[in-house]
Amino acid sequence: MTDQAQQSAEHARAVQSAEMFGKPMFAITLVMIYGIYQIIQEGVWPAWPDGTILVAGGILSMIFVVLYVRSIEAGSGKSWAKAAAAFGGFVPYVYSLYVIGYVGVWSLVQLVTVGITLSGLAGGLFGLVFGYRTLKTFYDITELSAQKA
Repeated sequence: MTDQAQQSAEHARAVQSAEMFGKPMFAITLVMIYGIYQIIQEGVWPAWPDGTILVAGGILSMIFVVLYVRSIEAGSGKSWAKAAAAFGGFVPYVYSLYVIGYVGVWSLVQLVTVGITLSGLAGGLFGLVFGYRTLKTFYDITELSAQKA
């Protein structure tokens, strides 16, 4: 393999790795920004900690996305670290379901039961879109790991 071909292959792997990290991280970051807005509005620990869960869950999700992708890139093999990273992959999954269900769907349900507001509609659509984006991009990462196996 020539030097240029090897560099090209390394570049392609780096681009693929950056895509795997970047897509879910972007969506999680936007949800965390919304969570910070909620914390500013409601406080850190109100009766139901909406913003705190969004920020803390986002941080944990980012950590476990990184660990999960690193375990995929490490290749096959058995270890406790890989098992922990695989089980940690449930954190971004559950987080995205929370964003879809509570931030998205529940906000839209409250439009009908409590009252129609523009901010409620925007928050509900935001939760649906970015929760789904997080779920879909993390699903793509798991499919990539299944292809490598």
